[in-house]
Amino acid sequence: MKCRSALPLILFALLLGCDASSPDEKLNRTLPDLSLEQILPKVEASPYCTPDMDSELLLGLGMRLIDEDEVLYGPARTLMASKEIDMARSCLIMAAPRSTSSLCILGKIVGSRQRDYDKSEAFNYAAYAAKKNESCAEAGLYDIYNVGKLDQPPNKELAMAWLERAARHGDQDSQQEMVRSSEQDNLPQAYAWARTLDNAQTLDALKRKMSPQQMAEGEQHYTRLLSQLTPKKDIEQALRQDLIALGTGDLYYSYPEVFAGMSPAQRHAFVAQLVDMQELYPKFHTRGQLVSYALISRLVQSTGPAVDLWQNPALQALLVDDDLSVEDTVAKAKAILAKRKP
Repeated sequence: MKCRSALPLILFALLLGCDASSPDEKLNRTLPDLSLEQILPKVEASPYCTPDMDSELLLGLGMRLIDEDEVLYGPARTLMASKEIDMARSCLIMAAPRSTSSLCILGKIVGSRQRDYDKSEAFNYAAYAAKKNESCAEAGLYDIYNVGKLDQPPNKELAMAWLERAARHGDQDSQQEMVRSSEQDNLPQAYAWARTLDNAQTLDALKRKMSPQQMAEGEQHYTRLLSQLTPKKDIEQALRQDLIALGTGDLYYSYPEVFAGMSPAQRHAFVAQLVDMQELYPKFHTRGQLVSYALISRLVQSTGPAVDLWQNPALQALLVDDDLSVEDTVAKAKAILAKRKP
């Protein structure tokens, strides 16, 4: 998500000096100038991922393997890199040339396992993705510079510059941190970011502290900010793509037969149908429910797009019951379908 706009003037002066480049371009120049070829290590095919797979599937499988690592090893998972993390890393490295967002995830899993991976590897992933305006990587650089991680010295000014940029590019945690960090000494700025988040409770609390002049300044700051933010529709579209990749990974990891005979485009369309259904049916919202729907759809029709199961009240009741496991949901669906008239 790309968006150029001015950093706060004080940070502009402190960090970047004066020249004709945009503030974001100047901030980029604080990072190493490395190519993907320089930062991506060579990896071998794993039982789940091969280089010929498309980036959506590779990204989804990488995320699924990270979840598997968390389930298996819990809080102790960062003490050493499990085979699941090693495979996830390979999948995400294969995805990276066509999926910059995979570098955000790589930076996190590698950076949190420093006994197994070099600190510079994690930093370079975040730096490359941040240069491409990936808000998750920009937020990661804030965390790195704020306290001094991955062999980078603490730099509060640089940290705040990356925080503000991540917030502009739609990272909600960064937007909330902009409110918190501004609340002590810059109420108009805190107000503007609270307006961006549409947080009525925070806005009310801020208004009680603000003078009429500060309120007017806050409104002016908010008006300027609106032209600098990544459009909401772009953020929503990026989230939708991540959910499609995650659903694809969940299905391929456990039930690859669902995608038998499908091209990548057909597979994408199939999972996109299910993700979009979760917008229409609020109680149909979990990853397990999406997997259940795909499996039941294949019981009804073995190929082609996902079948509309919502017209069957009994199946609908199953699909919105998030207390049922995937296995139980599918077993009950088989019983329901067996009773249908031929």
